[in-house]
Amino acid sequence: MSTINILQAQAIVDKHFVDIHPTIAAISKVAHGYSFTPCLTSYILDLALGESAEATHSSFLVVSADPDASTLPPFTPNSLSAFPMLLETIRAHTSIPIPSPIVDDTRTLIPFAYLITPAYPIVSTNLVSLAQARAAKVLTPHQLALIDLQLGQYLGELHKGAQNDWFGLPSASTQSFDWQETFIGLLESLMDALAIKRADLPIADLRAYLARAISAFLFSDVEVPSLVWFTGGPDDVFLAFTSSGDFSTFAILPAVAHAHWGDPLSETFFLDASPAFWEGYKATRGEEDSAIMVFPRQRTKRIWYNVFLALVVLQERDGVGDEKTTWAEQCLRDSAHSLKDAPCS
Repeated sequence: MSTINILQAQAIVDKHFVDIHPTIAAISKVAHGYSFTPCLTSYILDLALGESAEATHSSFLVVSADPDASTLPPFTPNSLSAFPMLLETIRAHTSIPIPSPIVDDTRTLIPFAYLITPAYPIVSTNLVSLAQARAAKVLTPHQLALIDLQLGQYLGELHKGAQNDWFGLPSASTQSFDWQETFIGLLESLMDALAIKRADLPIADLRAYLARAISAFLFSDVEVPSLVWFTGGPDDVFLAFTSSGDFSTFAILPAVAHAHWGDPLSETFFLDASPAFWEGYKATRGEEDSAIMVFPRQRTKRIWYNVFLALVVLQERDGVGDEKTTWAEQCLRDSAHSLKDAPCS
């Protein structure tokens, strides 16, 4: 785990924010949701500028520990060095408000590589994740609908604009031009690894149902690789509120450890997408290209992406028991039951 203290964080902002001379007023860890990976730790830094003692800005800081090369997981997360390329791709093809970060892997200030975003003119006390806002029910139905509509538009822009010639992880050593081949390779490697550790989970049943999906070419309808955030979800989207409590804008955590070129339907945001989210997605991506979960076989495919997400969550949280671990275990059991008779054609 890559943990730092406030003095180390101050050294980082002193190096990179020389024009505004900030002092860190507070530092707090960000709780990742589905996008958690044990090598990365994220913080929000509250910054007081110049001679001011009161924080007026904030910045996201992501610190990366080197993974153990002897135990690399089946689904290897993107390294921090790949983040700028992924974030610049998002910036170039969408209006998603994600800033261009600074990445430093010299390890001269701290014994880790790190990424820091430019300072936002808002403090952490006025930021709340979408997951927290939903759980606390601090948003009105109208606000929720507007936020979901905008998020749907953002994802539509991403899938329509950020496209590639091949499928897979950005760091893949070989290029694949077949999504079914790419996806099944990742899925089976994750199932192989989990089957050794968790005999209580229905991996054997899932293997049997997967054979049927493969023979029906369930995943072969994806022709154009889109950039997929994948594990990005409500925990990674922060809402900025004014002092009067009104929602003002988004602050997106640069959590792209599991982003890859693949099927847009595998986005975690489609787990429980609202009608407003689908409306925004359709408005941006178009009627035909947004019809990704209309037919029964597409809904079956979405269940397999739930399985994929659950396997990644359990891989990254190996030995950690929390809400997402519980969700992932139950997801595998529920999915095995649903896939037993799910249509593949």
